[in-house]
Amino acid sequence: MAVSYPDVIGEYIDTPERLETGGLQYAGYFDPATIAPGQVTHLYVFLQNTLNVPIDINFKVTPPQTGGFLKSKNPILEIGTEEISLTLADAEVDLLTLPVTTTEYAENGEHSLTIEAKVSAQGKSERVRPAKSQSFLDNSLIDSVVGLNLVGSVGANYIEKSIKKAQFDLKVAGKPVSAEETPNLAHSVDSVWKKKQAQFLNKAVHEINSREVKLKNELTTEAIYANLYAESTRRFADVGIPLRIGEAIVMAKILTYTCQYFLSEVHRRNGLLVPMWEHAFEAEIDTTDSLDIMRSIGYHHLMRLSIAVGFGLIAKAVGRHLWPQQERQALATYIADNVDIGQALDQDFLYLPLLLAGTQISSKIKLEGENTSHTLALLNKAREARSGLFSDQDMAQADKAFMHILKKATQ
Repeated sequence: MAVSYPDVIGEYIDTPERLETGGLQYAGYFDPATIAPGQVTHLYVFLQNTLNVPIDINFKVTPPQTGGFLKSKNPILEIGTEEISLTLADAEVDLLTLPVTTTEYAENGEHSLTIEAKVSAQGKSERVRPAKSQSFLDNSLIDSVVGLNLVGSVGANYIEKSIKKAQFDLKVAGKPVSAEETPNLAHSVDSVWKKKQAQFLNKAVHEINSREVKLKNELTTEAIYANLYAESTRRFADVGIPLRIGEAIVMAKILTYTCQYFLSEVHRRNGLLVPMWEHAFEAEIDTTDSLDIMRSIGYHHLMRLSIAVGFGLIAKAVGRHLWPQQERQALATYIADNVDIGQALDQDFLYLPLLLAGTQISSKIKLEGENTSHTLALLNKAREARSGLFSDQDMAQADKAFMHILKKATQ
């Protein structure tokens, strides 16, 4: 196999299976996955060229039909076109978006849209993506890597399935909805990743591996904690949530704990640091000071990881995940993006999940001369001072989880 490029699809969709035809790997889903008659949904199909030469792709899209041998057949779903042609450069990843609605013949139930792909390579080729992959990251804390910018450095779990025709299921349910205007069913193709982007990933991996000993000496628990304490205090003040002393300590602890979790194992280490260095190289930022990279350009990545780890810690504490995976992923994006750009953030999201999780691991990140019980008392005092925290009925289980974790941590 020629040089291997990262699995980009795994950053966007968590599926154990990649469909494959002629060197094209693809995977997709409907969003929303359930619609009422008359509504519009979108089929998102991520396409990755696994070859080192461009490929030409011709898709034939076939809607499900009513009827049988003795009855007239009518389409149940409506699409803009049944023929789609495109070209992917070597190793390129694109996103095909296909709007879909129902026809007058649609009844409630499951319906499958069929896509047949015919692929031809532009010349002699070698593979640049394997047919199967195993992630270096276990799922003890993070149950999905989607959206965490980890796949390029730690990999994704999948196996390739060669197939000529793929079926994507859509559920139609509910009463018909009248559309205010004729829906736009034109498909679109957007570039997601190109081969040239690999240069930053490769450069980041090389530098981190070559600086392994130096980074180990620089990224100590004490140094990380001190830097993240100061950075978090500044950033949360910018989003309208000035941290009280107990909150600042526990916030720095959950971020430091996440760093420790990733830095404790070489492959996980790359998951933490490679995206930070990759971003720095792309922005032409000096990478000499590793702590500066972590607290500046790397803080957004660390925040996303800490939220994912935080939800995992909360699940361990209460015995199950309290929120659906998709909801947790959306919340991670919302919190990290707001903190990164200084956009106002509701105080509930200071505690959920970061300070809830930080409370649980508070004793595992013990500072010199610190009394953990005193720290947690300060946190509880800060929580009591925040009027309206978790007052929304939808946040009741978050309040219950916090009290459970706090009580257990102070025993």
